[in-house]
Amino acid sequence: MLYAFLKLIFKITLQVFFRQFKVVNRHLIPKKGPLIVVSNHPSTFMDPIIAATLLKQQVHFIAKGTLFNTGLKNWILSNLMNAIPVYRRQDNVENPNKLQQNDAIFERCFEFLGEKGTLIIFPEGTSINERRLREIKTGTARIALGAEARNNFELGVSILTIGINYSDASTFRSDVWVNIDEPIQVSDFKEAYQEDEFEAVRALTEVIRQRLEQNLIITDDDTEDELVQQIEAIYKNQLIADLDLDPKEHAFTLTRGIVDAVNHFEEMDAPRVEALQDSVGKYMTQLNELQLEDRFLAQDKKRKRNIFRDSLWMLVTLILGFPVHLYGFVNNYIPYILPSKIAALLTKDEEYVGPIKMTSGIFTFSFFYALQVYLFHQYLAPNEWWTVAYAMSLPLSGFFAISYWQHSGKFLKHWRLISLFYQKPAEMGRLLQQRAEIIEVLEQAKEEYFSNQ
Repeated sequence: MLYAFLKLIFKITLQVFFRQFKVVNRHLIPKKGPLIVVSNHPSTFMDPIIAATLLKQQVHFIAKGTLFNTGLKNWILSNLMNAIPVYRRQDNVENPNKLQQNDAIFERCFEFLGEKGTLIIFPEGTSINERRLREIKTGTARIALGAEARNNFELGVSILTIGINYSDASTFRSDVWVNIDEPIQVSDFKEAYQEDEFEAVRALTEVIRQRLEQNLIITDDDTEDELVQQIEAIYKNQLIADLDLDPKEHAFTLTRGIVDAVNHFEEMDAPRVEALQDSVGKYMTQLNELQLEDRFLAQDKKRKRNIFRDSLWMLVTLILGFPVHLYGFVNNYIPYILPSKIAALLTKDEEYVGPIKMTSGIFTFSFFYALQVYLFHQYLAPNEWWTVAYAMSLPLSGFFAISYWQHSGKFLKHWRLISLFYQKPAEMGRLLQQRAEIIEVLEQAKEEYFSNQ
């Protein structure tokens, strides 16, 4: 009962925390076990929460033993999150006896799968917030094949691979795209296992790696990742318009395509990519120095932009919306800001920031909303309907306040752009010329890339 309640709470919270929560191929998720769900692991506790909320059945997690280092953590992980500890060699150099407990853990997993249970495993073994797929450990394949071998490969264990892609896992109202692949049938590896257990484990691990890789945005290193993000900022909206795509439906595909194109040209013409990287880097540096964003310099192909007219309209909407914003700000500021403060106090690791903010937000908003509604009902409400109306206004006004704040930031940058055109016309002209040259290079690369596909 507690598990179902927490799952419902986290389902709602994920929809609030992320601006876009898109799941591709949800219909491929098995409704019962025996099942092992494997996923990449860029964001510590956020990843298991996302994976668990996608499944109808109750799940158990395989987690590194170092997380169970206090009585409180052990109780929370074991009783609230259904976590099973696994002790890794690199974490237990000074205490190798811990590794002996893994035999019992594996036995527990075999029994759990034999009872048609569902396990969630993160086979990379560590959580790092980057667009990479680290080495896949063999534990998942060993558990899956071991459970099947115990049952003469008639148990029916399947492995479901899930690729989780965040735009920014630590930021409220960011995006996440979850790609689900066709389940792997472990029984298909029966003959390979009977011939050579080690080779079968290696082969299954490789299939898992390939399935994960094809559902993730992966860059080779930080330098390439930075270039891809810069190209996205400058060129992604134009690509969407040129190809007539839905930005919500094709956001993952477009980013994946940009990464593939960059990799293609790095192999075919590395100096060309280096030259693009240099020009894009200089352009983005100038934007930062001028406190501008590229999107304000982009031309809208569907309508002729009038920066002054757009800025004036934004000013009117900001003036009219200010009373609602003020109401939302006053009623939501404390529960909104507290999760960020709590995360800053508890961790410096980026991988933990998002989950801590999201989880603590559940408690801060629940507590303050309940307190505010109680005080309103006690001292201000003429009847129950006013209390209900006030309670409903809290989250609605909160979302409005966030939108208003973003809108005001956009307005200020619009006016800064206008003032810079008057104050520094020559510099702005050079900046626009730089952008035009970058777009020309990207357009040419696009045509060449598509012609070679």
